[in-house]
Amino acid sequence: MALAEDDKASSGQLLETFDERLPRYDRVNAARAVDDMRLAQTAAFEGLEHQNDDQPLHLQLTESLLAFSDHASGTIRHRRLGGLREHELGDAVHIAINPRLSLDLEHGRILRRSTSPEAIVDAPNETAMQARLSWRQPGSETKLTAGRRRSFDTYTPVELEHEQRIDNRLLLRMSLGLDLPSQESLALRVAGMKDRASVALRYQPTRQDSIIVTLWGERYQLQTGGLLGKGRHSSLYYTHSYRQDAPQLDFSAFWSHHAFRRSDLTLLSERDEGYRRFLPPAADGPGPDYFLPHGFSYYGLQIATNMRQEQEYTRKLRPFAAVSLTRHSQYGTGYGLRLGVAGNVLGPDHLTMSWGLEKSGLRTDGPSREVQISYRLHF
Repeated sequence: MALAEDDKASSGQLLETFDERLPRYDRVNAARAVDDMRLAQTAAFEGLEHQNDDQPLHLQLTESLLAFSDHASGTIRHRRLGGLREHELGDAVHIAINPRLSLDLEHGRILRRSTSPEAIVDAPNETAMQARLSWRQPGSETKLTAGRRRSFDTYTPVELEHEQRIDNRLLLRMSLGLDLPSQESLALRVAGMKDRASVALRYQPTRQDSIIVTLWGERYQLQTGGLLGKGRHSSLYYTHSYRQDAPQLDFSAFWSHHAFRRSDLTLLSERDEGYRRFLPPAADGPGPDYFLPHGFSYYGLQIATNMRQEQEYTRKLRPFAAVSLTRHSQYGTGYGLRLGVAGNVLGPDHLTMSWGLEKSGLRTDGPSREVQISYRLHF
């Protein structure tokens, strides 16, 4: 019952009291529940010594070993975002220093091309490098990310994130970031950055239901430093997991509100004036919503299946999908569709291929498309 209800405190107490006397499957699952990956691996190894043809136990051992392993990955993405096309190439290395400490090194390059001079002109390419240090403790996880990006100009994003489990049902997430990439508009995507502070609460009234409430504020700037404005945001997300075993099935409802306050662009310095090369040819200056959109609300419903398999290891080739119906207070009714397949090829690896289509989305008016292929190899 403790495992079924995801009661980490009771699982840890049972593990401490009974340990080897627990049923072999439950012993492994209890160790994973309290983030003791070394004990989970040991328990699975010991179980297989006596039952070497136990397939469920062999799967538990495989997943426990892969959860603490070094791996390298590569990703190819192609996006069509209104008047802009992006082709992204990325690679990353994950170094598992110990079961509680890991380091991720990432590198990427985005090639851009304007497809609509009425939307944006002369979009620059972008290169990015970043490192992320993750530290896990019982009931909490802290991440520190620092990087360097170059697009319209060079800037250095830094972000600190902390996740704290308050009890078995309540989880708190907080983050603070400086000079982060900003995607609120096409102009900000290629020439902007932002500071961000956020707080979120995740509440699970039952094992199948979860509610996430998030509040965050942002300060938008050009990558050269000129202030563009500020934003206040809030969101509510509810999910009901109808099936938690494969094939998983989730029903979701979401709502968010976004308010923006613009700064006076006439106060920008001469160093910031390079942004004018992105303007449409007929424009004498940026329109009122060239960098920041007007305030809006965004809400909708979604049905998804097997979406966890997009990132998590699976021995079988599994399809995943998400379909949503949305409403944007400015753009009107829209939709979202994401289809893909994921699975292993050689054994300790993970291949994902996906395709997505969106209309009247959170950040774009017209239809946007994305194709992605990613591969991860554990070693």
